[in-house]
Amino acid sequence: MADEKIYTIPLREAKKKARVKRTPYAVKIVRNYLTTHTKAKEVKFGKMLNEELWKRGIKKPPAKIRVKVIKDGDILKAELVGFEYEDFKTKPKSEKKGMKERLMSRLGPKAMKKEEEEKKIDGKEGKESAAKEIAKAEHIEKHDIEKG
Repeated sequence: MADEKIYTIPLREAKKKARVKRTPYAVKIVRNYLTTHTKAKEVKFGKMLNEELWKRGIKKPPAKIRVKVIKDGDILKAELVGFEYEDFKTKPKSEKKGMKERLMSRLGPKAMKKEEEEKKIDGKEGKESAAKEIAKAEHIEKHDIEKG
């Protein structure tokens, strides 16, 4: 028993909110409108409906939207008019790469070879500079002992 109905939902009320809260508020308006008019417990948005609401970003939701609603018991499936209902699922978050990893992925294998060569060179210089630092530290300690 699936009832189908088409609603035109006014979203002008969202313009009263602060700019960066408009589209989330428009989503709430759509949800509340559909629950009050259909007495459904749960409202599910289709992929195209969600994309239409968010098409112009968070600051500029549409002024009104036409929605086709299919009611299955207590669950209400809403989709933009002219499209078949398709489940909307959020994308899983991917791990963010650091600056060095992103740069290496862009530059490729040449950069990797160059970095390895630099490490070899730094390794040789690193030993010499470490020895100089130790000598400086010992010299400072001797100087402090002589003063004290």
